Amino acid sequence: MKIFLFFIFIVCITNAKRITISRVENRVNFIQKGFAQENEQLQFKIFLKQENLDILENKFWEVSNPKSKEYGKYMDLEEINSIVAPNKEDVKTVVNWLKSNGINKEEMMVHGDFIQVIINVLKASNLFETEFAYYQSIRNNLDQRIRIVESASIPKFISDKVDFVLGLSDFIEDNKFYETIQQSRVDVKDSFVTITPYFIKSYYGIPLDQVGTNENNSISVASFNDFYSFGALNFFGSQYNIDSSTIRVNNSGPNCFGFDYCGQAESDLDIQYITAIGNNISALFLSSGNGEWVLDWASSIQLFNPIPKIASISYGWAELEQCQATSFCPTLGIDSDVYIQRSNIEFQKIGLRGTTIFVSSGDDGASSYYTTSGNCPLDGLNNYCPLGGCNHTITQCPSITIIQANGSLAFFPNGMGTNTGILLSNQSFVNVVNEFLHVNSQCDVAIEEDISQNPHLYSSCSCENLIPTTNTDLGIKIIGYSFDESAGSLFSPQYPTSSPYVTSVGATQIITNQAEIVCSSSSGAAITSGGGFAVTQSQPFYQAAAVSKYLEIAENLPPSFSFDPTKRAYPDISLVAHKYSIGYSANQSSLDSCPCNLMNVDGTSASTPTVAGIFALINDKLLSAGKTQLGFLNPLLYQAAQEQPNVFYDIVTGNINCNRAYCCQYGFSAAVGYDPATGLGSINFPNMEQYILNIK
Repeated sequence: MKIFLFFIFIVCITNAKRITISRVENRVNFIQKGFAQENEQLQFKIFLKQENLDILENKFWEVSNPKSKEYGKYMDLEEINSIVAPNKEDVKTVVNWLKSNGINKEEMMVHGDFIQVIINVLKASNLFETEFAYYQSIRNNLDQRIRIVESASIPKFISDKVDFVLGLSDFIEDNKFYETIQQSRVDVKDSFVTITPYFIKSYYGIPLDQVGTNENNSISVASFNDFYSFGALNFFGSQYNIDSSTIRVNNSGPNCFGFDYCGQAESDLDIQYITAIGNNISALFLSSGNGEWVLDWASSIQLFNPIPKIASISYGWAELEQCQATSFCPTLGIDSDVYIQRSNIEFQKIGLRGTTIFVSSGDDGASSYYTTSGNCPLDGLNNYCPLGGCNHTITQCPSITIIQANGSLAFFPNGMGTNTGILLSNQSFVNVVNEFLHVNSQCDVAIEEDISQNPHLYSSCSCENLIPTTNTDLGIKIIGYSFDESAGSLFSPQYPTSSPYVTSVGATQIITNQAEIVCSSSSGAAITSGGGFAVTQSQPFYQAAAVSKYLEIAENLPPSFSFDPTKRAYPDISLVAHKYSIGYSANQSSLDSCPCNLMNVDGTSASTPTVAGIFALINDKLLSAGKTQLGFLNPLLYQAAQEQPNVFYDIVTGNINCNRAYCCQYGFSAAVGYDPATGLGSINFPNMEQYILNIK
């Protein structure tokens, strides 16, 4: 489960004729490395203003609601475009503007409501009256892309017809799953069983011989900066007795093998399990280019006809950082909401086509790791160093606060995945931390490491009794941590899993008595299932009753200021996500080939494609019975929970207070019925299949 998106949309009048549409500022994780060569190719998308969005959403809910007479009556791409497509004259105006700037028809593709352009840097510089540069990630020094320098603008008469342009100032970064999977190889503690296709089928009641038989059925997997190994896929099948003739994968999009930033483990996991469970069903592997994100994916998958009937997305990032806004953005009313709103519209269009979208809920609990503020009081007495390996099992002060000259705060160690980690990449700041440890030696203050080399703070004294340290040269002061609700949010909800228009999938783990509990780093896993409440996404009607009941019965809810109970709650459902066996290529000269090995991994990146495969089997039964596929699933799921609760295995043990390394005092716990830790529960396949076949 992964990804980061950073871009800024600025709309301001630069002169009487041009409007600034994008600006690069405060690049926390990227460094400009020099100007791009004029002949370098780059790609961007111009998203045109859409029409009749209220009509679109009404139709989406009608075809998705089992109680509607329009349920399951899906639309094709042309019908949808007839609703939302921009005015033809507006499209013509934008195309003519591109042509007037020397862009020929071979360099642009005009779709219903966006235009994809591939041109060289020289043409793009002239088009947007800007310069382009190479930017290097400081988190992953293998990741480089071309983006604008400072700002880009377009003529005022064009800006009236455009929502925004993607590919100019957005910085998407992803090293999270790679790090998780490395942790899993050493962190996954002994559990009752290694998860294999056979175990999943046996545990959740899927007949061992049930495979897809309908030629019109299809599934798909999304990929960003990752690709699967064909050799590892065949190796995995041979290890678990999967007939190679039943694995049919079609690739679309760039194969990033050979590029330094490219990974394989995420895609190996996704494609191996979606095809093993949704066996003998045609699969599309849809990869996106370096720097592209979920809106790019949503635009691409809609171009397929027929469109896949199920899509699995094992990626996400902070809801509020889809556009990491500076002070300019909110002043002008343009921030993360712009990107999210357009993405949600595209999800509605995909749902209207009859496609179910499953999205992983995240691997870092309610608080997150790579996007957390760090301002969450850690549980030093009950869950210190949850992965193990530290010299102590409790600490009286698990955190310190670093106060910077400009008044901004950084928190150690829980902020190590974000600003604190970047701050402490500077040795001068590390020296001040070491000085703090020295002056508090009477409290045995020390930094200890767990088995994954995450730092933890040990102290025999409480935080308020630690002696502050000040460095006037750097303008920083270090003190023992005390919680202040104004110093940063407790939680960091993820997107696109928090969208009301997708099905969010969380994580469980199976312990020695075969009981299913919330997957957490505090109970032996390498990750913690993501969940909680969105910030910008309204709570949809289909889950209102379930969430209300949870809030009535839930114990140990976090402080009321830390979440909005009227917003979208996630996940919707869950499945086992601990200790999956996957195949991977060990052939460094050719990752597409073997020799291959097996390794064990954790993550909602495992549960999500597996759930997708499960529902693909039900789709197969529907199609063979002459019925339509499931489409957007959530209204049906919550209705099933009310009418026939035994379609789910209710998860009632565990919480999502931890992330992959640290455990907060606050989070959300599992409960009877719906909860923001595991949703409605995991899938009882025979009961779920029969319920759906009866009502469709």
